[in-house]
Amino acid sequence: MNLTLEQKNAEVLRRIGEYEEIDFRDNTKKLIEYWRAAHPEAAKEVSTHLHPLMPLEGKSQPNWTDWRETQGAKDYDELWVNDVYQVAVRYWTHEQVFKVPKGRMIQLGISSHDGTARHDWRDMQAIKNQLAGIECEAFELYPAESRLLDPSNYYSLWCFPDLKHLRIGAVTGRDVRPASEALAPQRDFPDD
Repeated sequence: MNLTLEQKNAEVLRRIGEYEEIDFRDNTKKLIEYWRAAHPEAAKEVSTHLHPLMPLEGKSQPNWTDWRETQGAKDYDELWVNDVYQVAVRYWTHEQVFKVPKGRMIQLGISSHDGTARHDWRDMQAIKNQLAGIECEAFELYPAESRLLDPSNYYSLWCFPDLKHLRIGAVTGRDVRPASEALAPQRDFPDD
């Protein structure tokens, strides 16, 4: 059935009106209860603490090199591992994204030892915190198809230690909640 533009707009306005009548907090609680009942094993999951990474090959000090000199010159500056992940670290003295004068960039290439598509946000955050700093902000790029690189389950975080806040998104404060107060189904934090 093809609707006219006027009919589509009327439908959108009708649905917006319905949203104003809905108690989202009550609906969110119902959704979480339903999810917990439907997925009891997942609901029991507790987020694990990421085991600290250790430098492989004894490297632990940043090797800041010039961006132009390293293009294709070597695979990584440092390699860090724990029982789950391997992280290749590349340090760039001249970041080319935000063009901050004397701005640096840290590229974290993350893969799991078992080769699975493990991509746990809390793990990525902990890796970023340990290797780039807790107040360093980073992003993961989902590129245009014409620039897609997808030869393996490997994730890159682009970290910018010389920028205090990336001007991406509207979030300005912190909001971390336990599973009992989450806005959608969420794992609990470990007790310790």
